[in-house]
Amino acid sequence: MKNIITIAMAAVFLFGCEEQFDVSTLPKISDIIVVGDTTYVEKTSWTGIFNKPRTIIYGLDQLIYVADTYNNRIIMLNQAGQVLDSSRQILRPISLAQDLRLDLLVGAETIEQSTGDTIGILLRFKLVNANHSLYNAQIDTIWKEPARPKRRFVGIGIILNDEYLVARDGPDNSSIVDPDGRVLRFRYRPNAVGKKDSFITPLGELQSGAGSSITNLNHPTGLATFPNSGDFIVTQSSDGIQYAAIWMTFTKNLDFEGWLPRYDPTNPDQRTIEFISPNRFRSANGVGIDRIRRDIFIVDAQLDSVVKFNNRGRFKVESFGGKSPGFSIRNPGGVAVADNTLFVCDTDNSRIVLYRLSTDGQ
Repeated sequence: MKNIITIAMAAVFLFGCEEQFDVSTLPKISDIIVVGDTTYVEKTSWTGIFNKPRTIIYGLDQLIYVADTYNNRIIMLNQAGQVLDSSRQILRPISLAQDLRLDLLVGAETIEQSTGDTIGILLRFKLVNANHSLYNAQIDTIWKEPARPKRRFVGIGIILNDEYLVARDGPDNSSIVDPDGRVLRFRYRPNAVGKKDSFITPLGELQSGAGSSITNLNHPTGLATFPNSGDFIVTQSSDGIQYAAIWMTFTKNLDFEGWLPRYDPTNPDQRTIEFISPNRFRSANGVGIDRIRRDIFIVDAQLDSVVKFNNRGRFKVESFGGKSPGFSIRNPGGVAVADNTLFVCDTDNSRIVLYRLSTDGQ
């Protein structure tokens, strides 16, 4: 294991120094992921009620919410996997987040009455006002773009000052001004009259289009934010790009206010950070962040894997999937973390799988 990781880090260093380095010689993540002395083991799975679930979150209310995508609904569960409320029907939900007011933010689809098109939509479920009932919650429309019916809102993350970020995807990134693949910034204004959610701006710090830059954003697949922070990680399809996970950190000083890459492969002091190894992923499909340890978990749908990094961007050998024996997840769509437990959307097996570390006696 140590030899493989050493080879990978040396390859990254060479890549930063020589333009002609062949990235195809890098070890595949499926070769790196193996079971060691400490690994995640399956605790249980929740089956029989899901149809290709795409996203799962562990809410601030300590409840679990699942975007049960092909059943066209959102489900609320406790940590034992018991459904707590009548599920709420919504067309093709694919992204979820919960803000500090315990409102649920949802990326889904709707039928636009004026055109008959199926379009992406961003919604707010007001749970507290409905005594935490999904079924009875008032739903406000935050954002939709009827003129761009193929766009979808694939990731949502809460940041500071009543703001949140939304990853948007679509098939067309040819526009320099308004490509489909963007991260959008919104604000909730509790004292506003009428509509309380407002669109601020797309983040200009991420460049649209394929390429080798650490900030090139092509086709986003998910987004997660660090607690009490403006920092976030956005995942994206690996098609045409070298970095399928981008870690951005919020910076504010006299000269600059905005987001910068947490790690940059052009920085000689950061070339050995495993998080920015080029071509590490084949299809990074979602990201979850441990609120306590700030460990990072990224699911790779093509490699059927869960890849773990610590809060300094170092690869952790507890990662699993691919060639790891005893794991059978297929096309994982999302991951959440709470109380030393991983909740993984095993999308193609239509279930939620719970994992715990083998060293955890519970």
